[in-house]
Amino acid sequence: MTAFIAGTFAGLLTGIGTLPLLFVKNVSKVIEDSLLGFAAGIMIFASSFNLIDPALKEGNIIQVVLGLLLGAVIMALIEKIIPHIHLDKFKLIEFKDDAMRKTFLLLTAIIIHNIPEGLAIGVGYSSGKDNIGLALAIAIGIQNAPEGLVIAAPLIEKGYSKYKAIMFGFFAGIGEPIAALVGVFVGDILKSLMPFILSLAAGAMYYVVSHELIPESHCNGNQMKATFGVILGFMTMLVIDYVVK
Repeated sequence: MTAFIAGTFAGLLTGIGTLPLLFVKNVSKVIEDSLLGFAAGIMIFASSFNLIDPALKEGNIIQVVLGLLLGAVIMALIEKIIPHIHLDKFKLIEFKDDAMRKTFLLLTAIIIHNIPEGLAIGVGYSSGKDNIGLALAIAIGIQNAPEGLVIAAPLIEKGYSKYKAIMFGFFAGIGEPIAALVGVFVGDILKSLMPFILSLAAGAMYYVVSHELIPESHCNGNQMKATFGVILGFMTMLVIDYVVK
């Protein structure tokens, strides 16, 4: 239940992150790309120090390497099988009669993106070390807030009202508590394989960072600002992780 609450908290922050849209007309590409970089930095830290580090301490290098690889492969297969549209492509498409379908495909992409995050929270709590689960929930929640803003802003540009864009942000986070429960379930059943499971969650998160967040933050010519966003996100989590642990 704790993992579900933590996953719900992290997921809700996706919607909460859209609330500034009530007070601003638009979000500049520089800010969007910097925020995506910030989110990437947080995920890199969380995967490395809250998943890989404890996995290496409790298991062996073979378990960790195989878990990383399988996590990335699973995410690649999910993306291959389930129809969706990434944010960078969504910004470029023209809206006609199938606007609702394209928006639904974007929502599907965000939910796919949130699967490894929720899974990581659940696995963190299932590991028996609540501070790992708490640190992951805080990290993922913090990166979800700016991500929600970046996701909702293009909807307004496409003609959606601010309120519909904000509701989209809240719906986008529904996958995280569900994935957190799955993470707890898998972790409890495969307790002896916990290092492998932790690494699998990390591999899935690394995939999202490399395949989605970083490329999307670099597609508008703001690579330098996005890069410093990564550094700032990493530094932010370094401080938070130190305080939590």
